[in-house]
Amino acid sequence: MLLIVPVFLFCGVLVDVVRWRAADQEAELAVKAGVRSTLAGFSPQLQSYGLYGLTSGADASGEVFRRVVSGNLSEAAEGPRFRLLDHRLEAEGASLTPVYSLASHAVFKRQILEEMKYRAPMIYALDVFDKLKKTNVTSGLEQASTFADNAAKIEEPLEERDQQLDKAWAALEAINRIAGDVYPFYKTQLRDLNALSDKIGIHTVENVRASLRTAQQEVEKLDKQISSIDRSIDSLIRSGAEARESIRRLSETRRELIGELREASAKVSELESLLADLLRYAELLAMLKLKSDHDDSELQKQFARFKEAMAEAKKASEQLNEALRSAAEGASPGYAADQAFGSVHLIAPEELDRYESDVAAAVSLFSALKAQLQDGLMFTAQKYTATDKTLESFRQQVQSVYEAQKGKEAERNRNRQAAADSKRESRSAVQNVLDEVKRVMGACSLASSVDPYKEHYVKLLGDSSQGTGGSYHAYMELNALESAPEPLPDIDLDDPDRAGLGALKLVSGLGSLLTDIRDEFYIDEFAVSKFSYRTLGLEKLPDGTPKPINELSQPQSHPLQNQEVEFLIYGSGSCAGNQSLAYAEMFAFRLAIRTAEALLSPKNELLAAGSPLAVLLAALAEGAIKAQQDMIRLIQGEAVPVAEKLGSIFTMAYKDYLRLFLLLHSRDSVLLSRMQALIELNTGIDLRQAASYVSGRAETSFRLWFLPGVMKLYGHAGFAGCEVEGNRCRIVKTADIAY
Repeated sequence: MLLIVPVFLFCGVLVDVVRWRAADQEAELAVKAGVRSTLAGFSPQLQSYGLYGLTSGADASGEVFRRVVSGNLSEAAEGPRFRLLDHRLEAEGASLTPVYSLASHAVFKRQILEEMKYRAPMIYALDVFDKLKKTNVTSGLEQASTFADNAAKIEEPLEERDQQLDKAWAALEAINRIAGDVYPFYKTQLRDLNALSDKIGIHTVENVRASLRTAQQEVEKLDKQISSIDRSIDSLIRSGAEARESIRRLSETRRELIGELREASAKVSELESLLADLLRYAELLAMLKLKSDHDDSELQKQFARFKEAMAEAKKASEQLNEALRSAAEGASPGYAADQAFGSVHLIAPEELDRYESDVAAAVSLFSALKAQLQDGLMFTAQKYTATDKTLESFRQQVQSVYEAQKGKEAERNRNRQAAADSKRESRSAVQNVLDEVKRVMGACSLASSVDPYKEHYVKLLGDSSQGTGGSYHAYMELNALESAPEPLPDIDLDDPDRAGLGALKLVSGLGSLLTDIRDEFYIDEFAVSKFSYRTLGLEKLPDGTPKPINELSQPQSHPLQNQEVEFLIYGSGSCAGNQSLAYAEMFAFRLAIRTAEALLSPKNELLAAGSPLAVLLAALAEGAIKAQQDMIRLIQGEAVPVAEKLGSIFTMAYKDYLRLFLLLHSRDSVLLSRMQALIELNTGIDLRQAASYVSGRAETSFRLWFLPGVMKLYGHAGFAGCEVEGNRCRIVKTADIAY
């Protein structure tokens, strides 16, 4: 008995342990089967997008789970007969808990990648990557963008230099005009001053005035003496004949006095004339001093303008030279448009320095003339000769500088005007195309004043006037993301220069972007495959028949007709807004390609115009016309060659450009939330309620045969994995499964 009883107990325990292991395995398989069976009830509407989510509700899903778990246990399978395991599901012992939903970006993105990993690489490589990367398009665009950047950088200092040289030339013209006006005046006045100087000699006003007073006194004295003699003669005449001798002597004396009076009067007249000349000399000299001071001030004022302009011109010239050196270093060998940089009119620093020094020398000569007039020295013949020589030198120097620069300015302005005329014509041509582009950008015609899509956009984006948010904001908040404004492409259709430079800048980094195959490509392809866009339904097969739409999501029947992909890219709250932005960016892309083509063979006369910007604007004018023609074909569903002159034999349609724009504006968080919002709008399913990861829990039990009694002997109520209640073992199993 001592041997048999332990062996019997051991065998009994072993039997229950084996039964427990079988029940444990059965419970685990039943729970997993229950979860899998529940997940098999995914939404067909979501599955048409390649997404899997459980949307049947907690009660229905829980009932399926409970039924499948119970049906896979031995009690239900074997019936009322004897069973090795009487395994059953406990009442209220089954529950199903959704863990993650399709509202989660991580889950949503993973399902998209799973859906597209077999389709997107092939489609994207054939439709986009090969068409751009394996041709000369990207390199041609990069060359054109580089040329445009260099042209813009060169144009600014070139225009600044020419404007400053225009100001300097205007100042020189003013100096020449002043010189032409003052030269004959000073020539005449100096000659008169020299003549007066010869007359007055070394006399001074004070000396002449003193001599004049003395002469006048002498005249008065002689006049008085003559008057006295006249009275004496009159008295002697009345005395009779005896006074003849006295009268004769008095008469002789009178005659002598009259002679002296004439001499004294002549001297007075001579002194008066000399005094007048002295006063005229002093007046003329004072006037020349004032006049020279005023004229020198005017010349210095114009020279200050000239110097200021020349300083800025030298600075701009240095910047221009540096920009040209930089452009030459980064130029592509054999690129035709780069020849325009070699025709830019350069001015050597030495030439500008000589120009400024010559004008400074001319102005300084007049300052020397002014100093000679105001030095306070007597104006002798020698001084006249020196002053007149300075005046002649001033006039000759001004004329020499003016005539030498006049030819250079005429040539510079001719070239500049030719380039300006070319740029004006090109800008006008580009502006006409831009105006037409702005007129036809949108395709959303309204039958009435009410936007038929407004209600749908309110559901997506909310109503700002009511302060409500849409489903897009809800998904952003759920994923703890900030709903920041989406940066829109910088495309300026109001200014030809900014339109062209912006278009080339927009696509300049496309080549490097295409070298990195990332998950975004799959997501982008999901967007253009599952949703509608402007030309959906207009595309045709090579034989001219309409291209069939085989997508299970049926994008042609979505509420936002022919505008969903545009909304995903730009996020505008209207059909017109989204389609207009797509049109503008597509036009910019075609404009960049067509401009790059035109830059491959620019006209020789433009290359020699001396303005790289004129070459660029002419290419823009040619490219804009062709880009507009491309857009007419693209929005009609046709495909256009990627680039005719860049060696490409591939074509791209409207849909292909949307792929590019999705890549260029790639922001996973924004794009995923917009797609979630669109799917909710199209299916009516709140993705927050679409479970993609569920956890199932079931509590089962079976009857133990020997273990309860044995365990009581040792004072235990259960063991790991089995909770013993009475003579039944309770097992709890969970299973977590995701799509």
